[in-house]
Amino acid sequence: MKEIPIFFTFDDNYAVPAAVAFYSLLNKAADNIFYEMFVLHSNITEENQRMLKNVVSKKGNGKLEFINTNNFLKNEWSKGNFEGHQNKNQFTAETILKCFGAKFFPQYDKIIYSDVDIVVTDDISELYELDLSDNYLAAVRGVFNKYLPNELSHFKPEHYEVLKDNYFAGGIWVLNLKKIRENNLEEKMIDIINDNTITKRWPDQDIMNIACANKVCYLPLNYISYPYLIDVIKEPDFVSDYSREELYDSIINPKIIHYAAGKPWHNNAKKAQIWFEIFDYLNLPETKIFKNLNTNKLQKKYKKYKFLFNIFIAVSIILVVVLLLVLILD
Repeated sequence: MKEIPIFFTFDDNYAVPAAVAFYSLLNKAADNIFYEMFVLHSNITEENQRMLKNVVSKKGNGKLEFINTNNFLKNEWSKGNFEGHQNKNQFTAETILKCFGAKFFPQYDKIIYSDVDIVVTDDISELYELDLSDNYLAAVRGVFNKYLPNELSHFKPEHYEVLKDNYFAGGIWVLNLKKIRENNLEEKMIDIINDNTITKRWPDQDIMNIACANKVCYLPLNYISYPYLIDVIKEPDFVSDYSREELYDSIINPKIIHYAAGKPWHNNAKKAQIWFEIFDYLNLPETKIFKNLNTNKLQKKYKKYKFLFNIFIAVSIILVVVLLLVLILD
């Protein structure tokens, strides 16, 4: 049995999405893989910790440990130049914890990090076999950097020039903890966090991109397959560093579906049914992060009977036309 370490960072609000992510990861793991799973947090309740441990234990091919960071970086988060994200729900202080794997996992030279707004659709254990060489991490190159001109417009000119063609996304990272420690990279990241002349619009991504510039190897786009990408690439002005084949392969053959924009629990995500199948199977509760629940249920019900509804409409139109013809001929 091969043991692979992987960690996650989220707050109590994301316990239910984490349950879906954990189950999907373990459900798709190869038979010889055992995941050593860790959660960095500061506020996950005992009840939610038990719930998540039960999800992991049911599969039998993983073990879950919670590490309370005791509000590590809370002060830096509250004072840092994160474009006002401190007062919003999109990002929390837990977001930037993912940059500090070397601090919290001294027992490992390498570790995988993953977001939890995901569904794993294939075995991803091969990530741990990557030869990172002298690179600090492996990540997925951003797909929208060229298409969305404002995506990186917050950077200083010196950072923009280095990162405009190399900016990588969050979602999934393979961290070379040994190299990060050797070069004291986490001290550099603290300096970036505390430097208020640097705007961090995408908190964790900006910190890591600046700190790790030119020391990155890139993963295929399949590892953060965006459900909404199928609509975006049809836009006539869409441009990307990826080829047409790579873009469509990430949609057709995803390793990980990443609900980076629309969330299934917000009722506005493509491929949400995949997420809800696991949610329903695990009999998870609908928590306060869920939105438009009644609308969501009505839409599900409508889709279930959409075919019959369309037949009814078609038959009704035909009957009306026939009736009008009869009246006209009479």
